[in-house]
Amino acid sequence: MQFVLVSLVLSAGVAAISDPIELTREGPGLRDLAKKRRLPLGAAAPVFCLHDEADGGKYTSTLAREFDMVELENELKPPAVWTGPHEYRFSDVDYVLGEPGKKGWAQQHKMKLRGHVLVYASDNGYTLPQWLRSSEKDLTKEQASGLLHDYILALAGRYRGKVAMWDVANEAIDDRPNNNPFNLRDSLWFRKLGPEFLVLAFKWAHEADPKAQLYYNEYGIEGGGPKAKHILELAKWLKDQGAPITGLGLQYHIDCRTKIEPGDGHYGLIEEIRKLRLSYMITELDVAVPAKPLPASDPNRGLVANDPMDLDRQAHVYASVFRMALSSKNCRGVQLWGFTDRHSWIPGFSRGRNGAALPFDGDYNPKPAYSAIATELGR
Repeated sequence: MQFVLVSLVLSAGVAAISDPIELTREGPGLRDLAKKRRLPLGAAAPVFCLHDEADGGKYTSTLAREFDMVELENELKPPAVWTGPHEYRFSDVDYVLGEPGKKGWAQQHKMKLRGHVLVYASDNGYTLPQWLRSSEKDLTKEQASGLLHDYILALAGRYRGKVAMWDVANEAIDDRPNNNPFNLRDSLWFRKLGPEFLVLAFKWAHEADPKAQLYYNEYGIEGGGPKAKHILELAKWLKDQGAPITGLGLQYHIDCRTKIEPGDGHYGLIEEIRKLRLSYMITELDVAVPAKPLPASDPNRGLVANDPMDLDRQAHVYASVFRMALSSKNCRGVQLWGFTDRHSWIPGFSRGRNGAALPFDGDYNPKPAYSAIATELGR
């Protein structure tokens, strides 16, 4: 996930909503509805919420009831796991996936797991371990390749057969034009290994877990445009190089102004992905709205919509995303970046200006977005 501040200033034209969403939670939950449509439905979760039975157990009970797939928000990222050369910290992941030969939280709740992420192709503190960044100047190409190889085999191999799909590489494309192939970021892995680091990562991930689906995950490409063009070119090149790529992960951090309808850039992109004979997943879906101004000390800061009508607008955006996913044969699933406004990244990052982005409010009550998703899944 790339931290991008979304400005939400609605025009009168965008604000018009013709059909309010009727709020209901009667009947089967989202998990059962999605199962009938054969659409994996997931949510990202921080391990501490699973460990501590967050919010009196409401977090885990809602997650397990409404979703059949879970992804760890940060605990599988390299800085959390990779503590040194050939040194790893697996305790948080073991809690969810189980030590080798044992079941973890996910298996106990009959949930699939998305692994996020093996290679985070940028050099920030939350993407690359500090010890690795500090040692770059002394690393040879061969040493860098060996470290990456051993890390991928250690992590993906430890959980072989337990991870349904991996984000093998994440956010490798720069937002600003550069002279690198496919506009790749100037990351440690690119500097040491060139664009081939992506090919190697996919091959090593497949070697470690041959049955796992393997994705390249990216933000800011959903509606098409130059960055999406780079992604498609990169995906074709990866296939040509023999990389065992399953498809592309489209993050979908969007807002309640977003319009998605047949024939537009959203549908156009998934058609281009289909032409490459690749699948796609929506991997980090949330739909932000402008939040009610509240003091920083208020626990509900960023959890309350400034205009209640924005929740209907939000619901229509969620409906349009699921309608698109369900209409395309190459969609392998939809995952939300969280599910309750109580535990969302947006209020903190936007300093309370935006938020209320998920189908459940901060008290775990279903919002109009929940009903919109249920309606689309139930068609």
